[in-house]
Amino acid sequence: MKRAMQIICVIFALVFLAACAQPFVLASGGNNAEESELISVSDGIIKWKKHSMGIFEEDFLLCEKFTALAGTSSGDWYPIGLSGLEKDDNYIGYLASLKDNIERRYAEDGGLDRVKATEWHRTALSMLATGGDPTTLCKDENGNTINLIADGVYNRGNISSLGAQGISGWIWGLIALDSRFYEVPEDAYYSREDIIKEILSRQLDDGGFALSGSVSDPDITAMVIQALAPHYNDEKSYTYTLPGTKGDKTATVRTVIDEALNRLSSLQLDTGDYRSWGLRNSGSVCQVIVALCSLGINPVEDIHFIKNGNTLWDGLMIYHMPDGGFVNSFAYDEENPSSEPDKSNSMAGEQALYAIAAMLRLKNGKRALYDFCDEMSGEMKNRIMALVSGISEVGGDTDEATVRNLLSDFYSLPVSDRRYVTDYSLLSDAAKSKGIDIFEIAGSTEIIEDIKSEREPLIFSEADKKAADAMPETSSTEYYQKVTELLYRLDVCADFDEKAYYTKKLSEIKRRINETKAEINDINRIIKEELGSGGEVSVSDKITVENIISRCEALSEYDRGFIENYDDVLLARAKVNTLIRTIWTATIVIFLICVLSIFIIVRIKRRKAAKQRGLDELSRLYEGEDE
Repeated sequence: MKRAMQIICVIFALVFLAACAQPFVLASGGNNAEESELISVSDGIIKWKKHSMGIFEEDFLLCEKFTALAGTSSGDWYPIGLSGLEKDDNYIGYLASLKDNIERRYAEDGGLDRVKATEWHRTALSMLATGGDPTTLCKDENGNTINLIADGVYNRGNISSLGAQGISGWIWGLIALDSRFYEVPEDAYYSREDIIKEILSRQLDDGGFALSGSVSDPDITAMVIQALAPHYNDEKSYTYTLPGTKGDKTATVRTVIDEALNRLSSLQLDTGDYRSWGLRNSGSVCQVIVALCSLGINPVEDIHFIKNGNTLWDGLMIYHMPDGGFVNSFAYDEENPSSEPDKSNSMAGEQALYAIAAMLRLKNGKRALYDFCDEMSGEMKNRIMALVSGISEVGGDTDEATVRNLLSDFYSLPVSDRRYVTDYSLLSDAAKSKGIDIFEIAGSTEIIEDIKSEREPLIFSEADKKAADAMPETSSTEYYQKVTELLYRLDVCADFDEKAYYTKKLSEIKRRINETKAEINDINRIIKEELGSGGEVSVSDKITVENIISRCEALSEYDRGFIENYDDVLLARAKVNTLIRTIWTATIVIFLICVLSIFIIVRIKRRKAAKQRGLDELSRLYEGEDE
C-alpha cells in the first residue's frame, strides 16, 4: 500500500511538471475572485481617491477639481480605469479639458514633450477612454488637425526616436497604435512591423524584458506582453538583430510571449506578488494581471501563476489599505520618495483600479483594457464562440477540410478581433502538421466586418443651457473647467437655434479667463526672474514689488491662490520699506549732524572772531600806553 502511494505521488508530480513545461494556452473562464469583491475593491479605490482630493463622495471623481489634471500622468490613468469598469462619470468634462490642454501645449511648445513619446501614448489612451478620437479631435493654432497617433507613434521619428526614452516608447507606442488598430501610411517613418521588431529585439536571454541590464523586470516584461498581445495569433515570423554580437533571430510574437510568460511565472513570489528593482510592490502585480487578461488568461486560475496556494489577486490584496486605497510598497523606495510605505498612494490606486477593470472585462466577455475598438455585436461574439468551440474539437484525426474551414472562419474575422480566438495555436499546429499553407488561406479569405452601431449625436441639454445662463461675466479662472466643458459640448453637439448665442457668450468668458491665466503666469515669471525666492532686494525693486502687489490685488481671491511665492513678494515689500525707512532715517540724521556741525563751526568762527577782535583792541590799548 505504501509503495502504491509513492508511485501515485511520483506520477502526480510528473504530470504537474509536464503541465508547467507546456507553452501557455489561452483559456477564458470564471474568476475565483468574486465579481462582487472586485467591484467592492474598485469602489473603495474611487472613494479613497475622492477623499484624498477633497471631492464629495456623491460627486463624480472626474469633477472640475479632477479635470484640471487632464493631460498629466497624475490624471490620465484614472479615466482609463473608470472607463474600463464602465462607471458612470463626467467623461465629457475630462475630455474637454484634455482637448484644451493638448491644444495649448501644441501652441506653446509645438507638441507634448521633446523626449518622452509616452506623453502622446498616455494622452491618446485617456482620450479614447473618455470618448474622444486622438486622430481628429484637436486643432493647432492654425486650425490644422492634430493627430496624436501620427505625431506620437508612426511619425515620431521625424522629431525624435520613438525609443528615445528606452523600450517604454516602443511598448506604449504599439499599445496606442493598436488601441483601435490604426492604419499606418506607407510613407510613415515607422511601420507597425518596425515597432514590433524593436520590441522583440530587446528580449533578454532569460526570456523577459527590462529597462536596462541583463535581468528581466516583471513590470516591463508584463508591459511588453500587453503591447504584443493583439498579435499573439499572428503567424508572421520576424527577423531582427539581437543586441551586442548575438546575431539575428527569427521568431513569431507567440513564441516570444510564451517565453516571457514563463519568465513572469518564475519571477512570482510565494506570496503571489513580485519584486521589482529589489522592492516588493503592488504595481508589478497589476501589470502582470493586465498582461494575462490581455491574452485571455484568467489571472487567478492559471496554475502557472499560483505559488504556494497564492494567486495574483492574493498578491495584490497584500497592499490593500484599510482606507480603501493601495500602497505601492511597505518599504521606502528611494526612486519614488512620494510613495510612503504606510499610506495609500495615488499611483498604486490607479494601477489597482485598471487591473481590476481588466479582470472584470475578461470575466464579462468585454474587449481587453487597451482595446478601444467598438464592442462586438452579438453576431460577432457568436462567430468567435463557434470558432473556439470548433478548435477545441481539433485532434490528430481531424480531417484536412475541417481544419481549412476553421482557418477560413478565423481569417474572415477582422484583424482587431482575431486576438479573442483562444487556443488558436492548436488550430495552427494542426494545419502545419497536415501541410496546409496558412498564408494562402489568409490571403484568399474575405474579411467579414462586424456591424457597427452608430452613436447618437450629443445634444446641448436644458441643464447645459441653464449652466451657461448662470455663468457670470467673469475673468476668474475658477470657472475655467466649466466653461471649457460647455464649449466642448457646443462644439460637438447637434445644431440648435441658440447655438451661436451660447458659443459667443462662453467664448468671450473663456477669452477673459485666458487673459487672467496669462496674467497669473506673467506675475509668476516676474516674481521668479526679478525677485527670486526669499532673496535680497534693494530700493530699486520698490516699483517692481508695488506693481506685482497691485496686479495681484486686482485678481480674485481664488486666482491669487495661483500666485507662486506671494508671501515672498510681501516680505520683499516689507524689506524694501524697511530699507527706505532706514535710508530716510539715516538721511535725516546726517542732515541734522550737518546742520549741527555748521552751527558749531559758525559759533566757533564767531568766537574766534570775537576773541580776535578783543585781542586787537587790547593790542591797540597797549600800543597807546607805550606811546
